[in-house]
Amino acid sequence: MAQQNAFNQALICIGLNIDMTERMIDEGFDTLETLPNLEESDIDNMMKNVHETRRALGANAQGNVTFPFLPTKRLKAMSFWAAELKRTGRPLNNPGLFAGPVIQTAVAQYSLELLRSELEEEETVDKPKILLDFIKWEVFWEQWKTYMGQLRGAAKCPLTYIFRDHAQVDPALYLLPYADHDSRLVNTTELLGPWFEIENHCVYDKFKALVLKGPGWSFVKAFDRTRNGREAVLALKHQCEGTSVIQSRKAAAYAKIASARYSGHKKTFTFDNYVEMHQNAHNTLSELDEPVPETKKVTDFLAEITDSRLGNAKDLILGDPNKLQNFEACQQYLKTLVYNKTTQEKHERQISGAQLQQGQGKGKGGDGKSKNTNGKRSSDGIDDSKVVAKQYTRAEWFKLTPEQRKKKRS
Repeated sequence: MAQQNAFNQALICIGLNIDMTERMIDEGFDTLETLPNLEESDIDNMMKNVHETRRALGANAQGNVTFPFLPTKRLKAMSFWAAELKRTGRPLNNPGLFAGPVIQTAVAQYSLELLRSELEEEETVDKPKILLDFIKWEVFWEQWKTYMGQLRGAAKCPLTYIFRDHAQVDPALYLLPYADHDSRLVNTTELLGPWFEIENHCVYDKFKALVLKGPGWSFVKAFDRTRNGREAVLALKHQCEGTSVIQSRKAAAYAKIASARYSGHKKTFTFDNYVEMHQNAHNTLSELDEPVPETKKVTDFLAEITDSRLGNAKDLILGDPNKLQNFEACQQYLKTLVYNKTTQEKHERQISGAQLQQGQGKGKGGDGKSKNTNGKRSSDGIDDSKVVAKQYTRAEWFKLTPEQRKKKRS
């Protein structure tokens, strides 16, 4: 009886009157424990049943029983809140908790869930590429987590909770500060109950499809009969991130840093590519709990830059504590310098080409031919007597006469 009275008070707190709460009790909604297993449609059907019953009674219907919009929305939010309490292992013995800020937060979360459900119906989530080689595990794992993080099911939280590291929810996890509500749910949703059973199978089926054709299937196949998604995912993760694999990934990251070279801009290898090689290697080492000190990042980065245009810039960085101790600032500075120098050189080549064309036009005589070395010009407008020692472009070389080419070679 005490639980029923507390529940009645909670219903009155959300805006329902005594007549309405009594009718809800008649329909079986008598304690907070009745709410977690309800769907939104169950509440709608309950209200519809009450209305139809009263309509049938006509003038004999007793009391003022209506379900206004806002109290109805709060009731649905209360059901959503109670279900979350159950899924996260918290007690449902105090309906009085649903008051004040808790009501506001629950209504906001409930509204967000409705909006998310509408978006999910229209949105197509990209699947990771099939894992055909363990070398690609790192990329695959990030794509897999992103994929699972966008999917929700019966637990109303990202499916990443299925394969989180901890199995049991320690009470301290409820008290941690979280960046958002989803992070809290992933950490605190119980790995049991009907929601977990359904979603654990779902995760297995999706994971199996992505590893079936690769070497990972050998480690996942043992869970095929039970369709245990959690154990299958963690088994392959352990295999791909065990001690030997970690050492191999570290060695590969250091090798990537050691092999990176930048001698100047090339179509097949730009300064951005050089930066990316270092950044990817440092990301891997940081993820493996072996972060490289900022100063060493910078000195390793500068050591293999042999582009003579950047010599002074390297000296400046080595003398600037801010850039020497900040890899991001260092590479951004050099990146800007490389871009500006490349742009300037391109601009100068364009000006030089335009001047060359103007000079050719002025050197032509009335017959349209240029003088040769004896006072005549070639038909291409290049004075044989002015063949200078320089690096000719392919286009300029083919404009030279045989005599000019011979003189250039000599």
